[in-house]
Formats: sequence, structure tokens, C-alpha cells
Amino acid sequence: MTWAVGIAALVIGILAGHFGWGRSWRNPLARLHPDYLTGLDYLVNEQPDRALDMFLKLMDANTDTIETHFSLGALYRRRGEVERSIRIHQNLLAREGLASEHREQALLALAQDYLRAGLLDRAEGLFLEVSHVPRLRTTALDALRGVYERQHEWQQALDVYRSLVRIEAAPPPLVAAHYLCELAAEAIERGDADAAGRLLREADLEVSPFPRAALLAAQLAERSGDTDRAVRLLREALGLAPQLMQQELPHLLRLVDEKGRQLLLADLVTQSSDDADALKRFVFSAILAGQADAPLLRTPIARVVAADPTLCAVWRATPDGQGPGPDEVGRVAHEIGALLANAEKYRCRECGFGGRNFYWHCPACHSWDSFETYAIVKLG
Repeated sequence: MTWAVGIAALVIGILAGHFGWGRSWRNPLARLHPDYLTGLDYLVNEQPDRALDMFLKLMDANTDTIETHFSLGALYRRRGEVERSIRIHQNLLAREGLASEHREQALLALAQDYLRAGLLDRAEGLFLEVSHVPRLRTTALDALRGVYERQHEWQQALDVYRSLVRIEAAPPPLVAAHYLCELAAEAIERGDADAAGRLLREADLEVSPFPRAALLAAQLAERSGDTDRAVRLLREALGLAPQLMQQELPHLLRLVDEKGRQLLLADLVTQSSDDADALKRFVFSAILAGQADAPLLRTPIARVVAADPTLCAVWRATPDGQGPGPDEVGRVAHEIGALLANAEKYRCRECGFGGRNFYWHCPACHSWDSFETYAIVKLG
């Protein structure tokens, strides 16, 4: 139905442009091309692809129908038929006498086609060209920033972000902070601690406090032998972004001795005890971090399991059906850990993309900071 309405609107636009409706109403149907009726017949009989091909063949690229070309190309792109959209816009650009504003619009549309098709190099070149057109500059630069994100060209993405700042069209500073953290992570990998530290300070100027910057600063501190500072920064990051618990708790526990580990677990139990979601997140993280047998976790594990219908099935899966005694909590925790190991742990709140790994940048919709803890334990 959506396609039928969209195509019907296109047909009206084509006919209006072709016959000059609105300027002259004298016998327009007398000049109606028979193929228009054929196209309408395809539309009525729910054959939108054949209808679209017919209308595309009949359209003339003049000032009356040019916008219909763009609308049709956009419809094709949204539907995923990018090759057809590319053909429409390439045909427009090949026309002689095309007005400059229409040529610029066609270049932008073609760049968007290439981006949708994954032809990032071609899209980049066209977006760069169109970014010099004042009326299209914002759209082209923002799309170009997205291209650099997908190519992991973080310095170029940051440069484009700063260009958008100058024209007051930039996304939130959080995006720039992530670009700087990506560059800092690359600097850490190549062993350039000075450059990494400078980039992290710049990230803090964009957003402060910023959990990702704290995590990377903890890496720097750990590499320099400052374990106490690394622990403090990790604790700070977990306080700012609890969704990092499953990923970072094992790392944090490795940085402290046995006494420090017990103190840390006791502190985390206390912090999360008043919030059911926080307690569940902590218990799952602790089990996955190898703390299933920790005495401090027996009561928190029992609380979490009792509140979760799925986990209750594991809790009661004992020979007598009464549930495990205090000495068997560790066994049940290990069973839960085995189930968690195969569970989906994170999900993007913007698009629903999920998986076992945490991403700062969603691989599906390319949103920043959109991943949340999402652990569903499935039995069997």
C-alpha cells in the first residue's frame, strides 16, 4: 500500500510536469501517451516494478519533471534498489543543459546512492565536491563524516566535525570525544603514550566526565606501572557507564590482590543492592569473571535467581526439586555462568542490533554510545 501511494504520487507529478497542469488545463488528456495507461495498469495490478520502469522510460528531464526524477531515485534507494537509483541520477548528470542547481542536487543524490551501495570511495569524492556548494554544504559534510566513520579514518572525521562546528551544524560534542578516543586508542597500540595522553585530554575538553576516556587513561596508567591509578580510573568508568561491568570487571579484578578483590566485591555488592537491575548486572558480571564460588556472592546470587523466572528453572533443577542448599550455590552459579557464556549480552537501543561484544559505535546503525546490557539466558 505504501508503495502504491508513493508511485501514485509520482505518476501525478509526472503527468503534471508533462502536461503543464496548473498552467493550462485545455485538453491535457488528449495528449496522454498510451504507455502512461500501461504504467497505471501495472500499478493497479500490483506490479510496482514494471510500473516504475514504464514511468521512468517516459519521463523527460526538463524543469517540470526534474523533481520527479529525484523523488523516484529516492524511492528506489529507500527500497534498496540502489542500481536503479544510480542509473536515474547518472542519466540526469549526462543530460546537456542541466541547470547548475539540479546538477549539484544530482551529484548529492548520486553520492547518497554510492553510500547506500557501500561504494565509500566514490561517495567520498562526490560528497567532497558537493561540500563546496553553500546550500548543500551541511548535508554533504555530515554525510562525509559518516563515510570517514565507516572507513575508520578518525582524523578526517574529526576534521569534518570541526568544519561543521564552524557553520553551527555539528552533532553533539560526544561524537568528537569518541573520535579523539579512537585516535588515542591507535596511539596506545603503537606505543605513543604522549600522543594518547594529549588526545585524551582533548576528549575531556569535549565531554567530562567521559567513561571511555577514563578506560583508555586506565590502560596508560597500567602500562606505566601505576596500578592504583588504573584501578581508580576503572572504578570511575564503571560508575559512569554501568553497562561496561561485564566487559571490565574481570580486568579490574586482575589488577588487585586477594584482599583487594574481596574488598572490591563487597563494595560493589553494597552499591548495587538497592537496585534490582544493577544487582543482576553485577552478579552476571561477577559470575562471568570467575567469581561464582565467592562467599560474598551467595546471597546476591540467590536474590537475582529468585527474581528471574528463567533462572528459577535452573535453581530448582535439583533431584529433590527444593533448590540447592547453601553449599550448592556455587554449582548453580556455574550452571548459570555456562548459560550466560552463550547469551546475547548487549543490544543497541537505537536499532536493536545485539551480540556478545560491546561496541561504542554500533556496527549496524552507526550510533554512538547506544549499547546497553542485555543478557537473556535461554535454557536448553
